[in-house]
Amino acid sequence: MGGHLHGCGKCGEHVFAYHSCNHRSCPQCGKAATAQWVAGQLDRRVDAPYFMVTFTLPQELRGLFHTPAAKAVYDLFFASASTALNHALGHPKSLCSVKNGFSLVLHTWNQRLGFHPHLHGIVPGAGIDARDRVVTVKSDKFLAPRPALQRAFCQNFRHGLAALRREHDLPPVHRNVWQKKWGVDIQPFGDGTCAIQYLGAYVCRTAISDKRILAVTATEVTYRWKDRAQQSRVRTETIEGTEFVRRYMRHVLPKGLRAVRHYGFQHPAAKATRERIARHTAELRGAPPPPVTVPPPPPFVRACPCCGAPMVKLPLSLLPLWKTGLSPPPSDQCA
Repeated sequence: MGGHLHGCGKCGEHVFAYHSCNHRSCPQCGKAATAQWVAGQLDRRVDAPYFMVTFTLPQELRGLFHTPAAKAVYDLFFASASTALNHALGHPKSLCSVKNGFSLVLHTWNQRLGFHPHLHGIVPGAGIDARDRVVTVKSDKFLAPRPALQRAFCQNFRHGLAALRREHDLPPVHRNVWQKKWGVDIQPFGDGTCAIQYLGAYVCRTAISDKRILAVTATEVTYRWKDRAQQSRVRTETIEGTEFVRRYMRHVLPKGLRAVRHYGFQHPAAKATRERIARHTAELRGAPPPPVTVPPPPPFVRACPCCGAPMVKLPLSLLPLWKTGLSPPPSDQCA
């Protein structure tokens, strides 16, 4: 797709940067889009305790995502989790609300590029009850009963999968999977800032960044990963190039699939309801409502990798004089 040639007037260093393709699976793109998404989500918060709810499918069902009906399975995953969560928030021990709002973010990889599909939910502890009153959670440490949420998530997916089987040829699933305790985790996250910033890394980025790839040969790839089971100890692994590509391509989602979905008053079309809840929750806490302005992104100025001085864009006619070859060298950042 071409690119730009940059030069440093201080030390004479030259850097070639490819044009951004803006594909969510590109390891070089997405930084600006991620910052914009995080800023927008922070401005849409309400003044209530926030929680992160994580839904994980059992390993026996992960093969369904590698079939021709993958997009329908992903949609079922979102529908099962969102319906279960919406029902749990209406539980008398929770908000007892009829209008809720939350966002779900799809994440499919782990540190070793293994396929591990799960949904992270950003859930504010506020809603509107049957009497049209704004209500909040009784405690900033408790959102909803987890066992009830697990059962609802499992039942929703089971019923939806039965309907999908009537339309698609899906592989069989062992019946024991419906007897297991499905993975649902609920964690309090204060005012939601840390949860939004954490999930921002998954919204417009891919399974692995270039800086984690340590070496590439004609047959092997060596990369760095964090061992979560051992206090995030940094380890390295060398695998065959074909295996690396196979692991990486499993995380390229079907065309047209939305990996981030907003529900209830968190949906962009429900701005009036969201602002009403934000205003009432701020009054309950005796604090002014948070501002609703998105700061513009700062202008990008490429810094020289050698001396740190600002670089200037050079005409591409100088490229043959700088480096001969069939293609420009790789860059760690797109233009």
